Order: sequence, then C-alpha cells, then structure tokens
Amino acid sequence: MNKNDTDSDRYKVQIYSGNRSGAYDAQEEFSSSFGNWDPSMQYETPNFKIWAGNFRTRLEADRALKKIKKKFPNAFIFKPKKS
Repeated sequence: MNKNDTDSDRYKVQIYSGNRSGAYDAQEEFSSSFGNWDPSMQYETPNFKIWAGNFRTRLEADRALKKIKKKFPNAFIFKPKKS
C-alpha cells in the first residue's frame, strides 16, 4: 500500500453544478437515495458542485456511476486536481 495515497489519486462523481439552493436539494436527494457515498459540496466560482464517492479505481467509479445516473442523468466521473 502506498502511504501517500491522497484523495487526488481517487475518482469522484459530480452529480450537480449550479446555484446554492439547487446544490442543497441535490445533496439531500443524493443522501436519501445513496446512503453509502457521502456527498460533499464544493464551491468553484460561480457554481456550487456536489461531489460523491472516493473511488480507488475507475472501475469502481463506473459501477457507481451506472447506479447514480438513474437518478442524476448528468452525473460524470472525474479526478480532482491536485492542490
């Protein structure tokens, strides 16, 4: 195992990008539908984004995305930029 395993080496799913109230609604809806992946809210001017999951592999992320897309059709997988 790599001890320097950071979040930026993992995949996430973005389920929402838009205004603050829409982000809160999407976060709440996601939490009630998919309790096993904690959604987090990020702010990147000018949008609020809801990210979920912390997947080690692209395959894990793809499997999750398949389920998530049933409720959030615009969801997609990405790898956060290293800060």
